[in-house]
Amino acid sequence: MKKIFPIISKISGFVNISKDEIRKIFIKINNAHIYSKKYNFNSEDLIILIPHCIQNYNCKVKVTNDIDNCKKCGICKISDLQQLKEKYSVKVFVATGGTLARKIILDNRPRAVIAVACERDLTSGVRDISKIPVLGVFNSRPNGPCVNTNIDMREVEKAISFFTCK
Repeated sequence: MKKIFPIISKISGFVNISKDEIRKIFIKINNAHIYSKKYNFNSEDLIILIPHCIQNYNCKVKVTNDIDNCKKCGICKISDLQQLKEKYSVKVFVATGGTLARKIILDNRPRAVIAVACERDLTSGVRDISKIPVLGVFNSRPNGPCVNTNIDMREVEKAISFFTCK
């Protein structure tokens, strides 16, 4: 699928299907493939990558270096991610772009990644990482791209539980 994605993406323009729809399908197929396998990793072997746009745009406390800087006001999902981090002992990183996301993966050497992002960034990330399983979780964008996005925390927790068999 990773090899034929560019071809399918180009063809989509001719048949009037948006690139984001093709990207959604790609991630759903990737996730189905990952979920069809069995894993039993320690939670410490997982990382969760989130985009910086999950944090509320107007927040004065920036969490791009460390989500533990969050003051847990509850306006955005960062405090929920902190709770998952504590509950499951997973590592959570804010990636401000694909280059940083790849660096985080290289530096931490996880056995699996749970990546939260938009269709374009998820597709790019999944295609870039080939040695370890990456589950993609779409963020919702009620305010448009890259501003105050949202996460379905149940999807993230489901992915953690799947990889750790809990």
